[in-house]
Amino acid sequence: MNNNIVFFSTSENMFQLEDESIKLMVTSPPYWDLKNYEVDNQIGYKENYETYLERLYKVWSETYRVLRNDGFAIININTKSYKKNLVMIPNDFIKQLQQIGFKFIDLNYWHKSSGIPRVNNLGDHFEYFLIFSKSSNPLANDFSYFDYKYKTTNSKINIWNINKKFGSIGKKFMVHPAIFPVKYIERMINIFTQKNDLILDPFLGSGTTLIASINTDRFCVGYELNREGYLPLIKFRLEDFSIESDRVNFV
Repeated sequence: MNNNIVFFSTSENMFQLEDESIKLMVTSPPYWDLKNYEVDNQIGYKENYETYLERLYKVWSETYRVLRNDGFAIININTKSYKKNLVMIPNDFIKQLQQIGFKFIDLNYWHKSSGIPRVNNLGDHFEYFLIFSKSSNPLANDFSYFDYKYKTTNSKINIWNINKKFGSIGKKFMVHPAIFPVKYIERMINIFTQKNDLILDPFLGSGTTLIASINTDRFCVGYELNREGYLPLIKFRLEDFSIESDRVNFV
């Protein structure tokens, strides 16, 4: 596959993709029972936590199948406050992927100034990027993207401070309330892939991973359930980044 493709279908079964064809999977999956992405059969909305995890387990298993042996999987996720308790979604994801066969190799923190206010908990100003590899000896590129240093030791730490625009995007189309910055995904792509590698986003949404892949001379395959809502938004964002929409095959 040497072009960019968006499949408007579920990523619980990615039959369109060959085994061991993807170098990097990077995504921000739907949160559990939090946001409505306005499409039938969406994962996480108005379903119990066990069902949510079971359906995502299918996505992670398919990811393992299509990932190259030297590939990586990166998941952006956060905790959730539910009935005055903190649900450790990242911890459950780690257990799931390790059960499938992934190696949990690192953790990256996204510090954002525009955090989500919480009523019963401390302010939420960061999210996790969970980093997994398929190999026991993963090799990454030597890029030093670090935004903070300890004043006493000058040591680099794995906290990146890239702010996203406040509020939602796509008010003319499908409003997307939660996106990660293009620059953040470009950093991940530069670290974990080479030019012309194929990148997967099972929950493409407004197309951030697609844009970041094209900007860094990679190819992207994405899955998105809501064609009616997100197709015009993806095209709008491509145009905003001076990317011609005919560089992408919308299936």
